[in-house]
Amino acid sequence: MKQFTIERGELAIKRKVYFLISLLVILLASGCSGQNKQNTVQEKTTIPVQAAVVDGGTLSDTTVVTGKLEALTTSDVVPSGQGGKVLAANVEVGSQVSKGQTLITLENTSEASLTAAIKQAEKGVTQAQSNLELARINYEQAAANYERGKQLYKTGAIPQAGATGFETVYETPYKQAKVNYEQVAPAALASAQAAVTLAKETYNQQHNNSFIKSPISGVVTAVNVNPGELASSSSQTPVVTVVNLAKVIVNATVTESQINKIKQGQEVPVNISAVSDKPFTGVITNIALAADPTSKAYPIKVQIDNAQHILKPGMFAEVQIKGDQQETLLVPREAVGKTGDKDTVWVINKDKATSREVTVGTSDGKKIQILKGLKEGEQVVVSGQNLLQENAKVEIQSKVK
Repeated sequence: MKQFTIERGELAIKRKVYFLISLLVILLASGCSGQNKQNTVQEKTTIPVQAAVVDGGTLSDTTVVTGKLEALTTSDVVPSGQGGKVLAANVEVGSQVSKGQTLITLENTSEASLTAAIKQAEKGVTQAQSNLELARINYEQAAANYERGKQLYKTGAIPQAGATGFETVYETPYKQAKVNYEQVAPAALASAQAAVTLAKETYNQQHNNSFIKSPISGVVTAVNVNPGELASSSSQTPVVTVVNLAKVIVNATVTESQINKIKQGQEVPVNISAVSDKPFTGVITNIALAADPTSKAYPIKVQIDNAQHILKPGMFAEVQIKGDQQETLLVPREAVGKTGDKDTVWVINKDKATSREVTVGTSDGKKIQILKGLKEGEQVVVSGQNLLQENAKVEIQSKVK
């Protein structure tokens, strides 16, 4: 009875083992069948994509450097001479002024005394002219006496020397009158005339110093004095600042790799977003011959015409510096993706797509340079890559240029 029980137990165990083996076989068969079906479905599935042809072309090597606008010419105006008290401010901020236009009028407290000095000097000229005329009359009279004295001396009527002699009475007075007329009186007149000139120059200078004028044409950007205040040439603050906005400049810097790509007189696009979406045309007017010792960059100046004065100092500007264009292989930027740390594209061969590693160069945002990995004329997937697997069957729906 015991032996029979053991045999029944062994039989039950064997049945369970057979059952498990049969179940495993069924599951494996089912899995293989499903996989085969999936593969069959995948082979029959065609994935729609957009494609582009690898083509030769040029890619613009554009570098953007930034800077702020400055007026081409700025003049900080200060008084001439010692300055003085402000009588009137003739302009305000924003005023358009011409070269030579009066900006500030100063009080002229010495005008009366300077006018009197001119009149006094002119009287001196009148007196000197009178003295010259008297010298002429005396000289002519002395000359006539001298001629008569020579005749008397020849006839022996008078001696040569002595109190009544020819030399004392006729010759010496004649010589003195001659020097006075030809030298002393004219010199006195010239001195008097110079005194008038000096007095007038002093007056004019003082008078002109009362009017602070603009040295350039432009726009007033600062007025720092009011009537009654003192305007001094020794002050650190200018009384008026005038800027010429007909032209503005961008002060920027370029690197050593960019410096030899530009030249003086070269036209460059300048974006000033505060004013317009369209770029302005600038001209490179100055290129530093040496790098700045602190920044190690090379300063440049870009000049922009600003006849309408729409560009203002302080505005942010972007200067586009374009390098040489070289022939290269190009594809749309969207065709290149990342697989790990590698750049890859999907290449279409007949009706199947395979991934390929490539080496890329620069990009302009639309096209990207292919340095290695593709040949001209090959087709690459531009859109639909996320559905692709190796050797997936594809159908080109459209082509991108």
